[in-house]
Amino acid sequence: MPKMIYMHRAISHSLKCIALAIFFSLGIYSQNLHAQVVCTGSACNLLPTSIKSQLNASSSALETQYVDKVLESMTEAAVLSNINSAMMGPGLVNRFQVGAGISAAGQKKEDISVVYQDLNFNNLPNVGATITPNINIAFNLGWLLGYGPSDTPTENANYLHRFNVYIHGFQYNFANSDVQDLIKRQQDNLQLGGGITNYGAMIRFHVFPSYGDEYGVFEFSGISLGLGLHYQKQEMNVVYADSTAQTIALGSSAVGSWSGDTNFRFKSTVTSIPMDVRTGFRFFYFMTLFAGAGTSLNFGSTSLDFSREGPLGITATDTTTSTSISQSGTLSVALNGKATPPNSMGYVVGGLEFNLLFLKILVEGMASKNIQSANIGVKVAF
Repeated sequence: MPKMIYMHRAISHSLKCIALAIFFSLGIYSQNLHAQVVCTGSACNLLPTSIKSQLNASSSALETQYVDKVLESMTEAAVLSNINSAMMGPGLVNRFQVGAGISAAGQKKEDISVVYQDLNFNNLPNVGATITPNINIAFNLGWLLGYGPSDTPTENANYLHRFNVYIHGFQYNFANSDVQDLIKRQQDNLQLGGGITNYGAMIRFHVFPSYGDEYGVFEFSGISLGLGLHYQKQEMNVVYADSTAQTIALGSSAVGSWSGDTNFRFKSTVTSIPMDVRTGFRFFYFMTLFAGAGTSLNFGSTSLDFSREGPLGITATDTTTSTSISQSGTLSVALNGKATPPNSMGYVVGGLEFNLLFLKILVEGMASKNIQSANIGVKVAF
C-alpha cells in the first residue's frame, strides 16, 4: 500500500508539472501542429492594433521557441521510462523471480522566455516527466527446461543456464475513485482520467558467466547482452485549475497577467527495442553493484488536443497623459496535433540490488543526455 500511495503522489506531482507548462505540455516532437491565440473583452481593446495583431499571430513563435523544446523534454522522459521498466538489475536469475516496482523519468531545464516582435512571454517552465508502474517475472531458461538452478556446479551446468528471460506488464486506470481521492488530497485542483498500459520482454545472454568464491564474500556477475521489446500506451485526460498568473509583456506600454484552467487529452503509443550490456559485482552476498550501457530503437505515434482559457488582466499606460488604465478580458490558447517519438536513444544504467534471504530490493538508475530515470522495486526469488 505505501508503494501505491507513492505512485499516486508521483503521478499527481508529475502531471502538475506538465499542466503548469503554461501553454503546451506533452512528450512528443512537434509535427503538423495548429495553434490559435485569441484575446477578447475590454482588456484587449486597450491594446494598440499592432499589438493585437502580433498576439493573434504569436502561435508560430510559441510553437518554435517553446512548444518544440517542452515536447522534446517530455518525449525523452516517456521513452526512457519505457526502457527502464523491466527491473533487471545485474541480469542474474538463479531459478524464478517475481516482483513489482515503479519507473519514473524526468528532467528540469532552464525556463524559457518567448519573444515575438513586441511581445514577451516570461519564464515558461520547461519540464519533462512520466511514470510507469510495472509487475515483473524473470526465469532462468536452463532451470525452466529442467537442468536445475543456474548456480549448478560447472561440471553439471548446461549452456542454457546462460539465458535469462524477463517479462513485465501493467494496466492502470486513473479514473478509479480511490485514485481520484488520493490525488484530491495531494492536489485538489487537479482532475485526472484515462490510463496506462505497458508490457514487454527481454532475453539476456551471459557472454561471460558469473563467478564467485565458495564463501559468498565476492561474486562477479559476468557480462551479459540483452535484447528486448517494450510497449507503452497512454491515454490521459487532465484538467488543472491553475491559480498562478503568468506575466505577459505587451509592447512598451502594456503588461498583462493571465491565469486559467489547463485542459488536455493525450494519446500515445511507444514501442522500444532496447539493446544493452551489463556487468556487476556482489559483496558479502548482501549487496550487488551493477552498471551497463545500451541503445534503443523507438517507434510509435501520439496525438494531442490542448486548450487553456482564463481571465486576462491588462494595465496600459496612456502615452499622452501618463496615466494607467486597467481592464479585464479573456485569453485562450488551443492546440492539436500528431507526432512521432525519436528513432533512437542511447543510455547508461547503474544501481544497487540488496539481497535479504529470498527478498531482493532493487534501485536502478538510467540516464540519457540530460534526462534521468529511476526504477525502484521489490522481487521475491524462488
